[in-house]
Amino acid sequence: MFQHPIFRLLFFLPLLPSLCFAQTSIAVQQPAESEILSFKSTGVADNNRAVLHVQIFETATREPVLGATVLLRRDVDKMHGKVTNEYGACTFFVSPADYSFRVQMTGLKSLEQQGLVLEAGKIYEMKLVLASTTR
Repeated sequence: MFQHPIFRLLFFLPLLPSLCFAQTSIAVQQPAESEILSFKSTGVADNNRAVLHVQIFETATREPVLGATVLLRRDVDKMHGKVTNEYGACTFFVSPADYSFRVQMTGLKSLEQQGLVLEAGKIYEMKLVLASTTR
């Protein structure tokens, strides 16, 4: 009676999922972080101000981020703010000082950096990426 092939199949059927999926593992990628890619002095300005050119890209696509808010804070009551254009860029003309720097955009992870020193008569370039808050 149990010699028929259908009975043999029914006997091994409950074991099939454990045999097939025993070695399966799923790799979960960690979300990328927002970060500064580069910050360098690129030239000399014509006046006693510091010039900071900022360009922001999205981490996954490397596309420019339009509409990100960029804030430079010198003291408790001294703050400069800009919004990035269609190229993900904005430019600050500021007094030389030690600044804190913050970039934020809805749907992207904010980035904050302390101790950004901008010297008089220098032009600086900063490139950074913002990571998505979703996976």
